[in-house]
Amino acid sequence: MTCLTNLEFTVGSASAAALFAVCVMVLVSVTRNTRFAGKSAFVLTLAAMLWWLFTVAFDLASQGESCKIGWSLAAWPGITLLPIAWAFFVFDYTMNRQPGRQPVRQLLYVGLPGLVTLIALTNSRTHLLYGTDTRLVTQGGDAFVVFDHGPLFFAVAAGLYIFVTGALGVLAYAFFKAKPVIRPFLALLILITAAPLAANVAYVGWGFTVFGFDPTPFMFAVVLIIFGWLLLNNSMMDTAVQGRALLFYATRDPVIIVDTDARLATANPAAHTMFGQQMPPPGETLYHLEKIGPKLKSFMQTGEFDSADPIRLRERVFEPRVLPIESPIRTRRSLLGWSVSMVDITERELSAEALSEALARAEAANHAKSQFLAMISHELRTPMTSVKGGLELALHGAAGEVSEPLRDVLTIAQRNSRRLLKLVDDVLDLQKLDLNTIKLELQDLDADAFLRDIIEEYESYAANAKVTLANTSDGVNRQLHADPYRLKQVVGNVISNAVKFSPEGGRVECATRLIGAKLRISIRDSGIGIAEENEDKVFGRFNQVEGSSATASGGSGLGMHIAKMLIERMGGAISYESEVGVGTTFRIDVPLSSRRTAAHAPLDA
Repeated sequence: MTCLTNLEFTVGSASAAALFAVCVMVLVSVTRNTRFAGKSAFVLTLAAMLWWLFTVAFDLASQGESCKIGWSLAAWPGITLLPIAWAFFVFDYTMNRQPGRQPVRQLLYVGLPGLVTLIALTNSRTHLLYGTDTRLVTQGGDAFVVFDHGPLFFAVAAGLYIFVTGALGVLAYAFFKAKPVIRPFLALLILITAAPLAANVAYVGWGFTVFGFDPTPFMFAVVLIIFGWLLLNNSMMDTAVQGRALLFYATRDPVIIVDTDARLATANPAAHTMFGQQMPPPGETLYHLEKIGPKLKSFMQTGEFDSADPIRLRERVFEPRVLPIESPIRTRRSLLGWSVSMVDITERELSAEALSEALARAEAANHAKSQFLAMISHELRTPMTSVKGGLELALHGAAGEVSEPLRDVLTIAQRNSRRLLKLVDDVLDLQKLDLNTIKLELQDLDADAFLRDIIEEYESYAANAKVTLANTSDGVNRQLHADPYRLKQVVGNVISNAVKFSPEGGRVECATRLIGAKLRISIRDSGIGIAEENEDKVFGRFNQVEGSSATASGGSGLGMHIAKMLIERMGGAISYESEVGVGTTFRIDVPLSSRRTAAHAPLDA
């Protein structure tokens, strides 16, 4: 215990203690704040250095010969581990490797220091490290040990020199392979590695000492502190920093960095290529730059950057963007400047223009098609009306002169002419709706009279189908606001479908009730019903519900589509509810007139 208590602090021991404290701070900072290849090996190097400095400080403060020799022997684990860990760090750092579990490396980390430690512990009997001529010398008031180096001292030293020279070889290889920008840093790393080696050679070969002591630990401590500081502040091997630099220099989008006065700080190669001779030297304003200069000037004056309009320059299209560069020091002015980037959106703009042109062509073609169909439908309607009228005259006007077989043929022709005329009318209405040329003449209608009239109009059609058509409404005494012709077309289409899909002997009921500011006309049939999730087909164009008898009963698949479009343009709505095998109820909601009537029926929820 006297080697821990009988101490006299000198300049040498204080220097070693100071280096120890600085190394501790470097170790903590590197461990907590820095990520780099070879970090684990560098931390191990610092740990070995700390142990070596710890023993050196107590060696220099001790007074007795036995204590000084004891501390010198205790230093050997750190002495052995330090060059090994440093060599592996240099390899990992320069080759950018993150080693996993490597048995050989682990063996070297533990095996060699353990073996040397065993030799140091038995030195008093074997004298393999320090011989019997090791003695304490006092010179100028300072006491230090003159070591008689044994055979294993030189063997261990030679082995450790192999690791250090190996590290120098790796550094030399990395130096010649590296880019010019990083070579000064690698040259400094070579000097840092060579300096402790030179100090140890001077001590072993010529007896050079510091405070009467081996200068190697002092030199190693200084270079490790210097390199630790470089690691904390140098970004050449920092993956994140180098990645950001790569984005800045390699991107094809021009990027300009300006200070708070809009003066050039730096620009990437793409910006220099874009602006060429216009690009000023650092420290000059950029207001004269083509396209982007006026935007920067306006930004400095108003604080708002106009990025809405793309910039067209050198046959390319760019979207300008400005991002603030915040100062790491919180002062009144928290900005260092701005990053002005010009994102190349040429391909996107070309695609958008091509898409816009294609859309315009498609709309023009669709418009032309609609006009053509409307014209054809209109031209077909006139002769079909004549054909229909002629067939009716042939059947009814000359009934006594037509034979029974001819009457059957004329009846079939009449029925098909009506269907064809209905199809022409539907196509004509559809094209008018698509072209938005249909004109609605909205007026006030008596709801009860409208329903009575349309039921009377379809009674004969229902009777021919052997279906009962009934008005079950008690009357609402309200005025509707709609186009009478188009509303009759909507309601009539629903009634004709209800009759068409009802079986013989079936019943179709029409009723009305008030729903808020609308009149609901409900038309219920006793037909086959409509399966769920078929609304798109019911109201789609040229669609028919699968499983229905629409094809057999006739129909183009346009009627309900036109009805939905017409009622919605009149401010109403159409919907339905159905149960397969039971029947369907269609609901047509028609806006009421804004004028009040003399009597009002109560509103139903």
